[in-house]
Amino acid sequence: MASRIKLFAIVLILTLTGGGIAAYKHVYLGIPVMVGNKPAEWLVEAKVSFIATGSPVNARLSLPAVAIDENLGFDARSAGYSFVVERNQGEYSAIWSADEMIDNQALYYRVRFADQGVKSGDPIPQSGEAPTPEDPGLSGSLRSAAENVVRRAKELSSDPDSLFVGVFREITAIGSSPEIALLKRHYEEEAGDSALTRLGIDLLNMAGVPARVAYGVKLEEVRGAQDPIWMVEYFDGVYWKVRDPDDASAILDRRTAFVWNRGGEPLLDLSGGENSQVTFTVTRDQIPLDRLTDLRDSSLLVSTIFGLPASERQVFSYVVLIPIGAFVVVVLRNLVGIATLGTFMPVLLALSLLEMKWQHGLVMFVVIVGAGLYFRFALSRLNLLVVPRVAACVVIVTLLMMILSVLSWHLGIRDGLKITLFPMIILAWTIERMSLIWEEEGKRNAMLQVGGSLLVAVIAFFFMKERQIRYWAFYFPELLLVLLAGIILLGRYTGYRLSELIRFKSFRTHE
Repeated sequence: MASRIKLFAIVLILTLTGGGIAAYKHVYLGIPVMVGNKPAEWLVEAKVSFIATGSPVNARLSLPAVAIDENLGFDARSAGYSFVVERNQGEYSAIWSADEMIDNQALYYRVRFADQGVKSGDPIPQSGEAPTPEDPGLSGSLRSAAENVVRRAKELSSDPDSLFVGVFREITAIGSSPEIALLKRHYEEEAGDSALTRLGIDLLNMAGVPARVAYGVKLEEVRGAQDPIWMVEYFDGVYWKVRDPDDASAILDRRTAFVWNRGGEPLLDLSGGENSQVTFTVTRDQIPLDRLTDLRDSSLLVSTIFGLPASERQVFSYVVLIPIGAFVVVVLRNLVGIATLGTFMPVLLALSLLEMKWQHGLVMFVVIVGAGLYFRFALSRLNLLVVPRVAACVVIVTLLMMILSVLSWHLGIRDGLKITLFPMIILAWTIERMSLIWEEEGKRNAMLQVGGSLLVAVIAFFFMKERQIRYWAFYFPELLLVLLAGIILLGRYTGYRLSELIRFKSFRTHE
């Protein structure tokens, strides 16, 4: 009796704590309980990372002017640093400064804007005198080659826009001319990864079209932390325009790309540090900016993951779904009676399916497990010990994943490239455990358990994919305490399962 009282007391405390924090966030902070139909807002976070050398640090990060001009939501917080936004002839910079910093440092600047995008990449008129093209300083055979390329591009173009398209089409063509091949070798030695962009900018300047570097960000959450994208800003006689050199013929789509820096200024200028790097993390937020700010400024118990940078917070958008999948497994095993190969395998499989078409994911899983099971039985004839046998399965699974990825690529199935999302160790242990069940309990039980695992994984996937559930898990993670209370209650259930009621239905008939 005492243990039952303790059980219900724990369940009650967990429920009241989780529900109470969620109610506080809704009533006092104004966080909506329902996800609603409001378009999501993009959050783009720039992370400046470097190693401080012990001397005074001064970091200057170029900012998108629209973040200030359009009064978009922005935030910059980095412990131990003073911060100011500086304006110089219409260009903005975020400046952090500190004394005697040492070791790894990270500075953050966040910008928020509506889902339909902002005019960060729209044409802007030139103020003042018209710019003049800069001579790239090429000489000898390099200059002759560049002049030949420019002459051909100008013959096929009628304005700066068509000239831009013509130049970058010739640069990126598979069968490039000897002149382009010569220029590419030179620029790859000088500029490395940005060689083609630098080459295109210099050719445009030689053609009489002023051009300079711009930096952008792809508005794609699945990319995770991404390096800035090299873009080109060129002057058409009236406006400065920005285009992506990798897709030269397309007008920049503000819904898929955000131009962070334009004007030709360096993206980052750092003193007092070394090995600097700028990366961007893109996420979507489903709640208004003022509510998110209130949430981030609240106490640790309430703010939870929202006090973290976006680059770290994005990971939790998937982590918080794992308990939901585990709860689905508990319900289907303890109440319904579906047999599975452990608890974590269906949950991790469901998590992997979130990043691909679930039908393709299941086919790939069945192929890998089936082929792996075949090789596992072949290994059993060698009388290996358990650990070497499992290690051999890991190697086999790795090779199978590589082969399946290559085959799917040649067949035009892009989801096959995402096969690496499957947890390799879980697959190896699944093959090992299934083979043991096959040998000890028979083929039927092994197939029932792997089939049950796939069924549970698919059901958990649909729960974890539900937009409202994902919203609750991410913005109200304290509700996981309520979920924990439910799991504890289910852990004490010892009654009949649904499958057992169906199985023993004939006993009731005889009564």
